[in-house]
Amino acid sequence: MKLDLIPIDGELVKGMMLPRPKDCHKGTCGRVLVIAGSTGLTGAAVMASQAALRAGAGIVSLACAESLNTIFEIKLTEVMTIPVVEAEKGCIGIDALDFLLEKATQYDVVVIGPGLGRHESTMELVREFVRQTETPLIIDADGLYAFRGQCHLLKDCRHVPVLTPHLGELAALLNISVKELLQDRCNIIEKTAEENNVILVAKSEETMVAYPDGRLYITTVGNPGMATAGSGDVLAGTIAGVYCQTRGKCAPLAGVYIHGRAGDMAYEKNGNGLIATDMIGNIGRVLLELLLPN
Repeated sequence: MKLDLIPIDGELVKGMMLPRPKDCHKGTCGRVLVIAGSTGLTGAAVMASQAALRAGAGIVSLACAESLNTIFEIKLTEVMTIPVVEAEKGCIGIDALDFLLEKATQYDVVVIGPGLGRHESTMELVREFVRQTETPLIIDADGLYAFRGQCHLLKDCRHVPVLTPHLGELAALLNISVKELLQDRCNIIEKTAEENNVILVAKSEETMVAYPDGRLYITTVGNPGMATAGSGDVLAGTIAGVYCQTRGKCAPLAGVYIHGRAGDMAYEKNGNGLIATDMIGNIGRVLLELLLPN
């Protein structure tokens, strides 16, 4: 089966990247809305937001629970914050739906889920927001948890969403065990993307990207040091950051490569001691590599 997989390498990704015109400005380089964070999980929201900026997005805003807004304003400099009404202290819920749907219309892409928490009202918000928004979506972490055992509900999205589960999250989405998933990983990933009309970024030691039309890709970069808290948040933000800088629906492929290559650069310096923010610091270097002539 692996012989049928398309490798995600530097040459492939170079051909996907759009040149940035001289007369560009922050509004034309990608406007990203991140809906993320809850008490105890603010770091996930910070890393996703910062990765989107480092990947080249011109504007990144973080929608967060209003009681956490001051924390985010201290931790983030370039990212704008949008305080949102809470379900209970430290987490947002269904009462924020209309506000967030309206805000999303002002952005090119939304990342929903990193560190969002699993409050019942939060999960209801995620399901309704994902169903109703007109803005393209990247769904990660707790955003995926809202659909555990109900992956079929994602067929109702108004755009083909990008899902970024690790294998445990993917198994939960499909209501199967990780063992069952591993026994037929390629076919299950391919079938899931086709049957649910999603772009599936299945994270593992060999991250795969599956499209609804049956195309299946596999990464050529990455290392064991990237098995660290926050790595997935950085990936979600990276995909969002290149959303307006790539051709067609190629942002997931470019994001996977840039993330993995940045991780390899961090590994050269830090080995298994690398942390997720080390990857963010190398995203710009990868973008420069991709600009180099063949």
